[in-house]
Parts: sequence; C-alpha cells; structure tokens
Amino acid sequence: MKNNTTSSGALSRRGFFGSMGAFSLLAGTRLAHAEATALSGEPDVRFGVLSDVHLNHSRPDDHDTLVKAFEYFRDRGVDGVIVAGDIADCGRISELRRFADAWKSVFPGDRGLGGRHVEKLFIYGNHDIWGMHWSIKKDPELARKEGIAFTDERPAQVWEEVFGEPYSDFWIKNVKGFAFIGGHWTKKDQFDGLEAFLAAHAKEIDPAKPFFYTQHSHPKDTCIGPWAWGRDNGASTRALSKHPNAVAFSGHSHYPLTDERTVWQGAFTSINTASLRYCSQDLSLRENLIGNAHSFTGEKRKHLMKPLETSNSRHGMLVSVYGELLAIERRDFVSGRSLGDDWTIRVPCREDRSFAARAKERSAPQFAADAKVEVAVENGLLAVHFPAAKTVKKCRVFEYEVTATLVEDGVDLVQAQRRVVANDFHMPESPEGAPGVCLFSPDELPIKGHTVFSVRPLECFGRKGAPISGEFDTAAAVPKEEKAKS
Repeated sequence: MKNNTTSSGALSRRGFFGSMGAFSLLAGTRLAHAEATALSGEPDVRFGVLSDVHLNHSRPDDHDTLVKAFEYFRDRGVDGVIVAGDIADCGRISELRRFADAWKSVFPGDRGLGGRHVEKLFIYGNHDIWGMHWSIKKDPELARKEGIAFTDERPAQVWEEVFGEPYSDFWIKNVKGFAFIGGHWTKKDQFDGLEAFLAAHAKEIDPAKPFFYTQHSHPKDTCIGPWAWGRDNGASTRALSKHPNAVAFSGHSHYPLTDERTVWQGAFTSINTASLRYCSQDLSLRENLIGNAHSFTGEKRKHLMKPLETSNSRHGMLVSVYGELLAIERRDFVSGRSLGDDWTIRVPCREDRSFAARAKERSAPQFAADAKVEVAVENGLLAVHFPAAKTVKKCRVFEYEVTATLVEDGVDLVQAQRRVVANDFHMPESPEGAPGVCLFSPDELPIKGHTVFSVRPLECFGRKGAPISGEFDTAAAVPKEEKAKS
C-alpha cells in the first residue's frame, strides 16, 4: 500500500470506534485515501476477540473484567465474539458456567442491542482440558464432580450443556456471509485434523472473502515470531498456508497487543489475541522478565530484578471487516483505554509484509534532548536510572539496552550489557511514559574504574534510538571488605 495521507493527514473514526487515533498499517504509517474511503460506513461484519480469560473461583475481578469486555463489544454492535480458549482457569465446570452466566447477562438469548444476533465463537484451551490435573487432581471427588475433562466424553457433554450448542473438535459457522471456524484443544494431537476439515467444508468458505479460524496455540512460526511461547506442532500452519484468505486468531502466549509482531502475514494471516487475565512475562534475556523456556535457555544467571507485574493490563480487540480490509482496535479492559492507533491490514496480503520488511519501515524511539542517566548504589547493587524514551512516528519504546563500559587510558571496554523491557510495554501509552531502571552487581564489572553506563531505546522490531549515558566510578562503589579480598 502507498503511504500517502488524506488531505487532513488522518481519518478520524470517532463515529465508528470512539477513538481519536488515526489508522495505521502496522508500521506507524497512515492509510492511503482509497483505503480510508473503503473504511467508511457500516462494516460487512464486526466481531470481538478475547482469549485466556482464566476465570477462577477465587478471583471475582476476573468475572468483572469479562463483563466489561462483553459490554464494550455489545455497545459497538458486534455480530459475534471469538474467545480463543482458556476460559476456565482450573478446568472446572463451575468456572465455565460463570463464563456462560456473564455472556447471558450481556447477550441474553445471544442477542445484543436492538435484538441483533451475536454468535458465540468459543473454543476450549489447554486450561479448560488439562486444568483439573494441575489444580484439583489431589481431590478425586472434586475432580469427578468438577473436572471438564474428567472423562474423554465429558468435554463434549459439558460444552453442550453449558453453551446449548453441539460440540465437535472442529466447527464452522456462518456470520453475515463470512465463515468462522474453530478448533478445540483436545487430548489428541493438536489440530492435525484441520487440513481435512477445511477440505471437507470448502464449499462453505467463500474464496473471495477472508475467513476466520480460531485455535488456542499460535500456528507455528507465525505471529510474534518463531521463538514465541505457546506455538503448536505446525499442523495448522501447513493447512492454512493453502488459503491466503485465512485469518487465524490464537492465544495461549499472553503476548500483549502493544507488540506489533502480533500480526504476521505470509502465506496467510496470523494474529495473536493476547489475554484478558495478564500479559506475558515470557521474554528471554530480559532482566526484568522471567524468560521463555520454549526459546533460548542458555542464560543460567539469576536475574537481579523482579519480574514486572503484568496483570494490570488485560487486552482484547474489536475487528471490523470492510471487504479485504480488516480494521483492528486494540483495547485494555482495566483502564478502558486504547492500546494505540487502530491497525488496518489487507487480506489476502498483496505485498511483502514480513517482519523484516516491516522493520525497515519503522522509526526508532528517542530520548528527549535533556534526558539524563543517573547511577547510584542501592542495596549493594548499581542502579542505572533513566527516563522514558519518546515515541517517534507512532513507534513506541518496547525495551532498553543498557551497557556498562570501562573507560580508562583512552580504551573503551564493554564489561556487561543487559536488556530490560519498558515498565509500561504492555500498557496504554501515556505522554510522560514510564521511567526505567537496570541493576548490575559490582561482581559483574570485574575491572573497577571510570565506567560509562549508556542506555538505548528499542521498538518492538529492534530499531535502536540514540543512546544517553551517565558516568560512575565503580571503584568507589565496591565495599571495603570486597576491596580487601581483591
């Protein structure tokens, strides 16, 4: 798509989504006039998308957030709601019933405002099927009474009883002329039957329109990246790659909708749904997150920083379809705020929208001209404090690279380098941003002396902004007893 703007420079969608943000093409650019015009009026179909609700009997606020999300979708006039699994946190029937009760309270009789029919587009996730093994297996009677998957037959029986509709491992529904397909998490090999199901239902899928597929885990090597936590065995990627008009929605990983790698477009389109419970901490090699056991596991060093609290932002999206264009609104249901400009993508994709191509279009976030780095000794550690970097051309800071360099006798010697994600990487953007900190142990800097601590901001595809730095004499920071040992 071309990146020229309309005469006003942006197209307001206050009338459609209640948002002041301009459309973007996943790279901080604005829509061409033709695309902006195509996105006017009523969409062909509009639906909400949630995943990983994780309703738990001990957390009533989970239910409240779910109702808030349903109400938002109802008020926006959706024709259906996708929920991509992990409805019940502990695999309990009572948790699934709580979800159904929330749905009925907002969409009684599957009806929205004005009697509009709203289709249930739900699937089981791994917590729904396996959750009882983690949470209630030590209580056989409770497992027998409450376990959704206590027997092989029970998931289907419970689904039909709770949701009042037939169960099958894969299902297909027609919503306003668009095919919606779902694949439940089962005890069998995951999604190996998708290719045969698509072939069997080919006449129900209009090749001239996008169709929408939902499963719990990410199709392998698609959205977020090949290192992403929670990807499947590759069966769905193989099946969907034959259908350029396919749009897959998947959860499981909890990666936030503030990360533009949420959308992957190759042979088909794959979109990460994020989570209505908490945003993922599964990012390897970041000092303030827990890491990812499904990708790089070579770092054995214990992190000095506590993982960020990420349950303070719970994400969902509203998708409006205008022909080949999908307009995606991202929303945080804790604050009730937008997570950024609405995304617009074309399906099928007609140009190179790979991560590499999109990365070239990005701009690096930058620090303000007066930004400073402050270094201090705190609890025996070196704390490097810095302000938030500023968004540039709609590309916000995702993380920071912090480097400790010994500078003595005209020689620069890098002794340590760390990555920390921005403290608000998963939150709605604020004008001031969130200041950051990175901790180093004096032991990590074996050569003591005049040290420069530099900080560079990075956006989600890795584009680096200019560094700011602060100086510190690490020799003065070493306790006397440690000096004596040396």
